[in-house]
Amino acid sequence: MFHSASAAGRRLPVLLLLGLLALLLWGQCALLLPGSPTPPSTLEGSVKSTDSLRLTPPALLLTLRLRNTCAVPVTVQQVSGALRLGSRSFPFSATQALQGRQLLVFDELTQAVAIPLPLRADSLALMRALLHAGQLSQPGQQVRLGLVWQLRYTIGQDLSTSHAGRASSYLPPLTTQP
Repeated sequence: MFHSASAAGRRLPVLLLLGLLALLLWGQCALLLPGSPTPPSTLEGSVKSTDSLRLTPPALLLTLRLRNTCAVPVTVQQVSGALRLGSRSFPFSATQALQGRQLLVFDELTQAVAIPLPLRADSLALMRALLHAGQLSQPGQQVRLGLVWQLRYTIGQDLSTSHAGRASSYLPPLTTQP
């Protein structure tokens, strides 16, 4: 009786490990089944860096990053948006530079963009303070700084159907002086 209890005690950890392995395999196989939830694949856009806020002529220089998370190559159709400071809006477009560029699976590319800012010196100083602080709003004031932009792309060889990408509005802190 002592011998069989000891053998059963040794088999218990092995059986537990086999059970855990079976659960892991079952979870991985469930992801491959049709109708299983998968993370959305898209063209993702983010601001890689806020390079500088130059004064002559006034402009904010950004580096945009586009990344393909689709399982097939995509072709960039449109990249445009606007920087907002309070109630003012300053449009930008990188469509001309990026239109027709193909991104392979999990490939990424960067593009520098200059956003013209026809602002007074005090407004530029406020924008600089907001960008250096890494905050989108000034405490105690109603002034907000934000980025709104959009990406359009086509999948594979189908150039007739355009899809919306996922563009992040996060602006990293200002990295360099003018």
